Amino acid sequence: MQRNHLKPLGEMDPLSVTTGVFSLLVVCIRTGTILKDFYDNAAIADTKVKGLLTEVESFTQVLQLMKDTLEQENIKASFQATGHIGNHLNNLGISIRDGQKTLLQLQETVEKVNKSVGLLDGARKHLRLRSAADEIAVYQQQIRSYRDTLQLTLQTVIL
Repeated sequence: MQRNHLKPLGEMDPLSVTTGVFSLLVVCIRTGTILKDFYDNAAIADTKVKGLLTEVESFTQVLQLMKDTLEQENIKASFQATGHIGNHLNNLGISIRDGQKTLLQLQETVEKVNKSVGLLDGARKHLRLRSAADEIAVYQQQIRSYRDTLQLTLQTVIL
């Protein structure tokens, strides 16, 4: 499991947010790759897995856009960590940490579902996927929420 390199709550600043977004982007890309491999190689993967893959890919796009935006010099200069913006940065830090935790948990779930055991491998994967369906739906909802939060933050930063 990847270590979290973000500062403790209450100490978020623009650089920490940029670093956090980058760390979350790396985890999101890795999770998307694992999901895509699972989806592409498993005849049992259904629309729930495809929907989750779409959410992770969309989240990756928002994170990439946010990372690119936060690295722009004019944005860096105007993004101060005081007052209302400071509170917003702290809330953003919480979303980044929670998003990273959720994606790592999702990776573990997909790896458990996708493990090979040899005998009746397809049938066992199918049963594991069906038993993890509710968990996958929760991850999908959480990822959508993190994406929406970061998208709103991005729109706020740009304005």
